[in-house]
Amino acid sequence: MASVLDNPVSFVKELQLPSDSDLGLFLEKLKHASSPFSKSLTLQDNEKSAQVNAGSLTSFTENLSGQNKADVQNSTLLAQLASDKKFDRNTQPMDWYSHYTYILGGIGWNQPAFAFDSYTSGGTTVKLDEAVLGILAAIATANEIAMIAETMEGLRGLSDDSKQMLIWDSNSNSGNNGNFQIFPVDRLANDDVVMILDGMQFNATSSHYRFLWWTWDSTSIQIQRAANKFVLNESVYSRVRQAIVDKLGDRAEQLVAEIEI
Repeated sequence: MASVLDNPVSFVKELQLPSDSDLGLFLEKLKHASSPFSKSLTLQDNEKSAQVNAGSLTSFTENLSGQNKADVQNSTLLAQLASDKKFDRNTQPMDWYSHYTYILGGIGWNQPAFAFDSYTSGGTTVKLDEAVLGILAAIATANEIAMIAETMEGLRGLSDDSKQMLIWDSNSNSGNNGNFQIFPVDRLANDDVVMILDGMQFNATSSHYRFLWWTWDSTSIQIQRAANKFVLNESVYSRVRQAIVDKLGDRAEQLVAEIEI
């Protein structure tokens, strides 16, 4: 049977993404953002930067080119949107993640084992931002972990009606349930673009705004997590780069915003 990678352009073109009607409530919220067009995407070469990308937070080291950043941004946004179209990311999180990693593999990201297990804080309380850093500590560098901490704090410092917070809140949770991704991204000495995908899903007994920084009673929240390194196959991605840009249309302008770090 032919592999998806035999014809990745057709694979991209055949994906179904949410329509304007599907995103209607979210797009209406954005009209009321305090500064809906602030922090436009610059994607500069060799500058540390960060962004909220739908239900993901992405941090880029200074080793990446602007093109590297655009490739990560667009590929992960495409995977999120196509998975959102097929599955409810909050009520069907494991189906969502399976489709999400399948799409990443179809456009050139390697597909390592990505198995979820339960996360426990070991204490009577848990904070998701601290859990993120603890999970990444096993496979990320100190610099990458520090960038993620800066990214989460950068988002935390923004107002509830900022474009960044509205994007994050609308795409990462539905009150008691959540599904979000954290990405430190780097380029190695051999020019490989590597991202660590920390995928997290939670179910809680109560709903809290700014859930990432809420102090939860350990018995009131169940957390599933998975983390692994993905490496971009440039020879594959170069074939689909423009097809992905065309497929996304103006979605990156609507669903991605920079975070100061």
